[in-house]
Amino acid sequence: MPRVLGRSALALLAGVALVLAGSGAAQATTTVEIPAPTDGGVSATVRLYKQTVPQPYNPDPTAHFGDRKCLVVYHDYEPTPGCGGFKLDVTLHNVRNQPGYLAGLSSLGGRFAAYADTARTFGCLRADGTFDHDTSFVVRTEQQQLLDNYYYPDSNWVLYWNQHYPSDAGPAFYMNFPAVQVSCPEGMTPTQYGLKVSDINISIDDPNVFGTTTWSTPGPFYG
Repeated sequence: MPRVLGRSALALLAGVALVLAGSGAAQATTTVEIPAPTDGGVSATVRLYKQTVPQPYNPDPTAHFGDRKCLVVYHDYEPTPGCGGFKLDVTLHNVRNQPGYLAGLSSLGGRFAAYADTARTFGCLRADGTFDHDTSFVVRTEQQQLLDNYYYPDSNWVLYWNQHYPSDAGPAFYMNFPAVQVSCPEGMTPTQYGLKVSDINISIDDPNVFGTTTWSTPGPFYG
């Protein structure tokens, strides 16, 4: 049975920073430390960042380029300015002291996977720029699988890094949302009012080195 880490022993947020970037898109960085399940186990640092909330909301579901783009191109692992999203990086600590690593074992083809609950609030801005809460609605997903950031979720890549570099490493993920239809009365402008990410789970099933483990943090985190 998978071990669920950190729900009862989750450390306090290490830092939260909020800045504004481009078209009113809010980007937040949140770092959470999740302890190892047992003495000598693998702990994790989880970083949620680039929470992109398009304001105004005017996505182009067919565009690969531009301020309204929703589609990514080759080696593009970013939330798009048209549809919004976020990035998630995980750093695993103490991998080099695990019995399987010390024995020189490779991962048995295991890959890390990440899931999260998300809630996106949409609605309309009045002509004076204020949000009309009567027009708001929420699009929710439960335990949606995040997208792989390049080859970083490959567990053998994590082992390779530990073998060749002194720093710690881990899998990386991102989410680029699909477009949502937002219809507003005349004189109002569609907008995404907010983004909430919660119940983040990063898991792997690899008996050689990492075991069957899930690192979890409840959040919620806002953008």
